[in-house]
Amino acid sequence: MYMSQTAYTANEDQGELWITIERTNTLRLEQVRYGVKQATALSPLDFEAVPNSLATLLPGQASCQFAVHINDLGMNAPSVTADAYLFGSSNAALRQPNNSTVTILRNDPLQARDSNNPLELSPAPGDGDPLTGARFYVAGASSAAGEAMTDDLVSGPAAVTALQFIAQQPQGYRFWFWKTPADPAGVVSHYLEQAESAEPGTVVELSTYSLVHGACGSTANAAFTQRYLNWVRGLAQGIGNFRVVMFFELDSLITSPCLNHTQLRIRLAQQLKPAIEILEQDPHVVVYLDGGASDGLPARLDAARLREAGVQDAQGFFLNSTHFQWDTTEIQYGQRISGLLGGQVHFLIDSAENGRGPLLNPHPETQGVEDLCNPPGRGLGPLSTETGYRDLDGLLWFAQVGNSGGACRPGAPPTAAFWPAYAISLYDNRDFKISGPKLALSRDGAYVPYGPAFVP
Repeated sequence: MYMSQTAYTANEDQGELWITIERTNTLRLEQVRYGVKQATALSPLDFEAVPNSLATLLPGQASCQFAVHINDLGMNAPSVTADAYLFGSSNAALRQPNNSTVTILRNDPLQARDSNNPLELSPAPGDGDPLTGARFYVAGASSAAGEAMTDDLVSGPAAVTALQFIAQQPQGYRFWFWKTPADPAGVVSHYLEQAESAEPGTVVELSTYSLVHGACGSTANAAFTQRYLNWVRGLAQGIGNFRVVMFFELDSLITSPCLNHTQLRIRLAQQLKPAIEILEQDPHVVVYLDGGASDGLPARLDAARLREAGVQDAQGFFLNSTHFQWDTTEIQYGQRISGLLGGQVHFLIDSAENGRGPLLNPHPETQGVEDLCNPPGRGLGPLSTETGYRDLDGLLWFAQVGNSGGACRPGAPPTAAFWPAYAISLYDNRDFKISGPKLALSRDGAYVPYGPAFVP
């Protein structure tokens, strides 16, 4: 008793793959058990696993077949595999091959890109803002806040309410060059297919944070640039046909003053600009580039560096991703940058932790304007893709709310680790109004809070 092939290949859209069991002696009744389990392919996302089952071959019967159902998510992504196997034969011995690799080709072609509606929203936005009307993916119970609710350290109804509320809001998921394989296509596509399976038709928010690492300028060299652009190609391959809003390379511009002239040219022209061009080849990716924050670069310098980094090839830029500045302060700053870039250049603001504005340092000339490492007393800010302000595409939460900024305060975990106590404090201090100093800002509509789950 054996499998007819050592390997099978299935196109993603073929529906059923049939696997054949054969035998050398057909004189008597013989039985064998079989199954198919996941390897790099996930069940039930990529295929339907076959539980241990019994095949019976009657006298005179030389072979039999069983089916593996292949699921079609319209993916253009790296191939994945499953393992088919035989065991437990009776009245006959097993011989090789009794295992077979099933390769699933996720080879649906890349779809066409509609530059006016890259996220394929219905109705299509008509104001140059591709996010108007978007429904974002919510990780829910699988988010850091959702998982924390099952932790023995989180107790009491108030804590559960806070974490449950955070888990029910759309937030960004971060991919790091330093914490993924050299080719991240597989992990990216798996994350996105899980999101699509859980909430079909939603837009997934992703961010990257790879160019700021270690000593200033340590990544601004030719050797790392080649590795980095290959990583971005893998990122793009993993995204394929999925709908994604990308907050690309947090802190990459706001930290640029520490670079020398050569390093700055490498980061802007040789890393960020070609990376944006690679990502924008995917049909349903909307890329926003780091624009720092109002307490970072002067607006004129920020605009010049955004231009050199290729912001004209992206949807626009984003602000406040690692800061806590007021909404109105960032809106004014973003509108000034947009004007310096020729007008109608769109931007986003990270409002995850700015509901109470920044915690100012007592000595800004030596410590920076803001306290940026888990500052106490901060709060959740507003969520909206209809903000009422010109060129502002949205107030969004770019990362998993409650992640630590570092082990800088008693009890704080390392950078990017989820800290339930901090998340609960952000909820307790929440303020979902667009708030900050009263400034002269250009408006074009009314503020509409985001989505049915967003209940202040």
